[in-house]
Amino acid sequence: MAEFRISSDDRQVDLRRMATALAESQGWAREDVSIWDNRRGEVIVTIDDSLLRRPEADPLHRPRHTPHAVHDACELLRREDASLRGVDFADLRNESARFFSAGWTLADLQHALAHRPDGVAWESGPDFRGAPWFAHRLSAWKTPDGDIRPSQSQESAQLRVISRAGLPMDIGLPEDTELSARPVASPAVARSAADDARRLIRQNTRTTTDTLAHRDRTSAHITRPEDRA
Repeated sequence: MAEFRISSDDRQVDLRRMATALAESQGWAREDVSIWDNRRGEVIVTIDDSLLRRPEADPLHRPRHTPHAVHDACELLRREDASLRGVDFADLRNESARFFSAGWTLADLQHALAHRPDGVAWESGPDFRGAPWFAHRLSAWKTPDGDIRPSQSQESAQLRVISRAGLPMDIGLPEDTELSARPVASPAVARSAADDARRLIRQNTRTTTDTLAHRDRTSAHITRPEDRA
């Protein structure tokens, strides 16, 4: 376990709030962080050592935003996919860059070139190669307006968020869609999902004096079960 302590000579500073904000800024789930006080007025934060080690980025699943990263991904894609023979590399790179800009990974692009959005495998063989077949397969992963649809990994991530929050798995689907199981999240998991959602909202919301004041007023009235004990 890793441990760090927060202390201040200013008694008006809420050290627990500071520790919680620090944990959220690092992307640590609330259930993976322990925050407690000692008799000397310090706030102690303990976390698992694994949270401090950044895993090496998987080349198939890391984002590709720079021209160099897109170029490398397309070279790997063309080497491993025989159906891309005959596709001009500039066209491959330009079209792939659109999907990478939408948050797709190399693994997502490989999946899209091998499967339809419904999971059915695309036809393969010597007759299914070249630029027209490449464009046809990717067009299935676009909306009628030409926008990029969510990738396989993005859809999986959305389903995990829904499951963790305890929301119905058929949310957003037609009413006649039936599911065999509708999981309900435990309080700890729901709290962690709420912390994740709040952190994302903060990252994507413009911070103003009014929003900070509202956040302070709101947090002052939030109580957790451990706070009431």
